[in-house]
Amino acid sequence: MRTVTYNELKNRFTSAIGVDSLLSVEETAFQNSLNDRVKAAWTRARWPELMSLKEKTVAAVTSPIAADKAVQIDNDSDIMDVFAVFDKNPLTDRQAIKLTYHLINGYLILPANSSQSSVFVMGNQVTPSDYGTGTTTLPRFLERYLLLACVASFYKEDGQLEKSIQQEALAEEALMQEMDRVERLEAQNKITINTYPSYNFGVNILTTI
Repeated sequence: MRTVTYNELKNRFTSAIGVDSLLSVEETAFQNSLNDRVKAAWTRARWPELMSLKEKTVAAVTSPIAADKAVQIDNDSDIMDVFAVFDKNPLTDRQAIKLTYHLINGYLILPANSSQSSVFVMGNQVTPSDYGTGTTTLPRFLERYLLLACVASFYKEDGQLEKSIQQEALAEEALMQEMDRVERLEAQNKITINTYPSYNFGVNILTTI
């Protein structure tokens, strides 16, 4: 994935608001705004650049839900949102089958008669939350949106509401353009994936605590 550094974006922001350098309080506000805006944009679309595929072990669990076939998902370090689950790696095996599942209490619950010992989970990466203090690079495709959105937040905090509204509109337009790009890519690269028929999950979910 192409990236832009935190310092590059900060320098562009500094120029955009018409100052030579940021005061400490201004940089803190910029960092807070940036992290909030990244989180907001992260889940607005199924961004190809943020896709993640992880192989996960299937096992029986008893808490916080009892199930014969389950996969634990850690939304803080693993995958943020689950989009699909496969029996094999869909990127390398054309025979990969998309599986039916339920997502309950942080676990993917598979049919009780499932034979998989592991599955491949596709979703988006976990959102970094420490830009400016830890994480140093951002997705380049979000650069224009983040710059405009952070400028909008700056103007709002500074009481320049008309400028803030204008920048907010430009930021949303930039994000919509990226979302349109994703839709075009999905239409061009859409593939057909085999899917298992639906199962009755009642025999699989035993109890809840």
